Amino acid sequence: MASTSPRSLILLVLAVAVVVSDAQLQLSETFYDATCPQAASIVQQKVDAFVDADRGLAAALMRLHFHDCFVRGCDGSVLLNSTDTMLTEKEALLNKGSLRGFEQIDEIKMELECACPGVVSCADILALVARDATAKVGGTSWPVFLGRIDGGASFADEVNSSLPERTDNFTQLVARFARVGLDARDMVILSGGHSIGQVHCGAFFERLYNFQGLNITDPSMDPEFAAMLKVQCPPTKPFGFMALDATNGTFDSAYYLDLLTNKGLLESDVALL
Repeated sequence: MASTSPRSLILLVLAVAVVVSDAQLQLSETFYDATCPQAASIVQQKVDAFVDADRGLAAALMRLHFHDCFVRGCDGSVLLNSTDTMLTEKEALLNKGSLRGFEQIDEIKMELECACPGVVSCADILALVARDATAKVGGTSWPVFLGRIDGGASFADEVNSSLPERTDNFTQLVARFARVGLDARDMVILSGGHSIGQVHCGAFFERLYNFQGLNITDPSMDPEFAAMLKVQCPPTKPFGFMALDATNGTFDSAYYLDLLTNKGLLESDVALL
């Protein structure tokens, strides 16, 4: 068998992960061929235009799908709005003010509704969008199996117990991924999604300024890298942004190379070593 590149491995597991919780459904690449044959092309054209206008949206759109799939499966429940009596996933601590791309998904949904009213599920839109956004910034495309049914329930309190957190250690990360049918290898590969996107400086302040409550910098972090971070992310600017890897905006293996040279940002990144 030919060797497989890190990028191909990442995308292979992405293709598996996004349908793992939907195994009971009869998903198919050709699901909309008869009812909405233009669905995939509409999504791709819209995603290309969105990312051309804002390259940072690629990471946001991929992340929407990831956050959706980890709670109740890939059912589009992350898109549901809160009501007077119920806070949905959007309002959860790990999502509120963090997730974006909802307006773009709404725009894609509107165009699909004009072309094929009541046919394409929001859950399938998120799956197609994640694939096309990844491919747009350098990732290899993958087959998306379609036919998901949109969920009607969404609860904020289910998010924090389901999603991986930036402070998780290796054991905790493995356990969270195991709950959705993914193993440790899948977890390490899917963490490669941090190849694109940014994070608030405050997400790694403890590693920079107060490691283990000792008012020191994490000694495992590359000293030159830490010094650069302190310039970019002074204590007074927790809501500043820092790229998650050295080639922010391009989907590649730089994230892993950064980890191997002690230049990971988050505790959950370093936990992979």
